[in-house]
Amino acid sequence: MKRLTDRLQDETRIVCGVSAKLAKQYGWSLLWTRVVIVGLVVSTPSIGLLAYFVIAVVMSQKTTRF
Repeated sequence: MKRLTDRLQDETRIVCGVSAKLAKQYGWSLLWTRVVIVGLVVSTPSIGLLAYFVIAVVMSQKTTRF
């Protein structure tokens, strides 16, 4: 369990880096940000995954624009 929590708190990308970017931008805990996002994706997979990848695209455009 310790290894899992260490992995979830690591700031490296797991999929697209959405959780790490959101947590850093808003000052949230990275662990709880990832837990909430996984919960949303598991509870409503189609909407959760769509929202996740839309946020990933928007955030990548936001960082590469400047």
